[in-house]
Amino acid sequence: MPLQFVDFAIIAAYLALMLGMGLAFSRRAGSSTQEFFLSGRSLPWWVAGTSMAATTFASDTPLVVTEIVRSEGISGNWVWFNFAISHLVTTFFLAKLWHRSGVTTDVEFCEMRYSGRGAAALRGAKGIFYAFITNVVVLGWVILAMTAIAGIFGVPKWMTLLVCIALASTYASLAGLWGVVATDMLQFVVAMGGAVLLAFKVLGAEGGMAGLRERLPNLLDGAGRQAAEMAPLTGFDWASPAFRGAFMGFAVAVLVQWWSWKYSDGGGVLIQRMNAAKSERDSRLGMLWFVIVTYAIRPWPWFLVALASLWVFPEMTDHKAVYPAMMAKYLGPGWLGLMLAAMLAAFMSTIDTHMNLASSYFVHDVYRRFWKKDASEKHYVRIARITGVVVVILGSMVAWLNNSISFLFVFLLQLVAGAGAVFLLRWFWWRINAWSEIAAMASSLIVATLLNLANKGDWFGYQFSTWEIFVWNVGISGAVWMTVAFVGPATDSTKLRAFLTQTRAPGFWGAHGEGIERESAGGVWINVLAGIAVVYGLLFGIGFAFFGMPLPLIWASSAFILGGFTLVYRMRQAVD
Repeated sequence: MPLQFVDFAIIAAYLALMLGMGLAFSRRAGSSTQEFFLSGRSLPWWVAGTSMAATTFASDTPLVVTEIVRSEGISGNWVWFNFAISHLVTTFFLAKLWHRSGVTTDVEFCEMRYSGRGAAALRGAKGIFYAFITNVVVLGWVILAMTAIAGIFGVPKWMTLLVCIALASTYASLAGLWGVVATDMLQFVVAMGGAVLLAFKVLGAEGGMAGLRERLPNLLDGAGRQAAEMAPLTGFDWASPAFRGAFMGFAVAVLVQWWSWKYSDGGGVLIQRMNAAKSERDSRLGMLWFVIVTYAIRPWPWFLVALASLWVFPEMTDHKAVYPAMMAKYLGPGWLGLMLAAMLAAFMSTIDTHMNLASSYFVHDVYRRFWKKDASEKHYVRIARITGVVVVILGSMVAWLNNSISFLFVFLLQLVAGAGAVFLLRWFWWRINAWSEIAAMASSLIVATLLNLANKGDWFGYQFSTWEIFVWNVGISGAVWMTVAFVGPATDSTKLRAFLTQTRAPGFWGAHGEGIERESAGGVWINVLAGIAVVYGLLFGIGFAFFGMPLPLIWASSAFILGGFTLVYRMRQAVD
């Protein structure tokens, strides 16, 4: 469907509003790096949490989810469902510790936790890697998603890339984190409103939930499992290679992946928001709000549209184009403009965050630390804005050279998966040192890259599945970093004691923790388990309600209610 004048008018009005907000915050953000990168450490929990939810909802997100549902069913989304466990561990164990640390970036943490040349080398290497590799790849798949959406409406890929660069350069580079979180509030409402709007329009035209439930028994994916199945546990047939692959992927996600991935300790985007919160309580509540919204509520409009697309566009093989195709089919003039504005909102909320985050890594952890230490605050803000523009240009190049959003997503998960355990354990175990973290990251990068190249070149006459690459990476990298942790130079005791004094981290610190009052970790696991009951109870409960499954709905609702009462009681009593 071609865009009408009213659609262009709505999109232009939205872009003008975003640019105006960016300009409004540019002066405040430009006063210092603390304002530009951390909003003066003054965010209330609901702003911090909503900003987290907004920035992890990009224009690529509904496209990736649709691609997964069409090819693997809803249960295929356990590739990211499992991260709710990781984020709940961050909520109750690490949010307060990150806030106490007082660092500007998670990379700065390296020199707070470790000592010697290894700490400085690790900080510099991670600063460059996170600024120009991980954030560039994320921007690449986000921009690629926008090109897919625009392509449905006849906009060439090169034109979309130019517009994306221009938008990000003029808006995101001005506003700093103040502008990011302020616009995130509006962008999240607009983006979620658009997703719900499309789901209502699709279901309204296709017979509602009754029509969806009527067709579900016949909606089978290529592996022969029901597309609406939320976990690959029914129809058990271990003799089937398709079932074995689906079940093992699910098992690895639930048992291993949540604690061994690049964001196992929260990750740069969330850590930035946690440290920008005005108190430890706001940091923790912001994380909890983010987890509930992101994993239990946000995906259902996308799932419903993806399921309906299986009979609306059964022959489409370019799955990343299906979601915008559904937009074009079911939304008329005006509504389509609103939906495209919603997708732009999702796009901008991610672009501005990753530009700001990449700039913080380069400026704070590389440029200021190793290159120019005594410049003015305005000078560092100017370098940060230039860095943001460079990063978005590099992200556009990644988008130009790739066509698969899901491949970029999975490959980035694999790259640092082998180091995830180190990112967690460094908070709780004195043996973890700078060289073990360096070894973990280096071995993880090498193993993930070699196994993907082996698949591409058919080196062994065998194709490693995604979960097999993940397990091999975690195992080999684990052997490497554990060896280095025990034989490498230990972190200086004075550094460890200073770290413990500031953060009061629980765990295994031996003589280094003697005489320092620290927190107990035992009760925190009750909060984590209660949080798991809340999040997955609500996630599955919504699905069981949609699909007319009363008995499972009762079980899911009971888990949600019990977990919710436990969390409310314990948090009111401040029992950690």
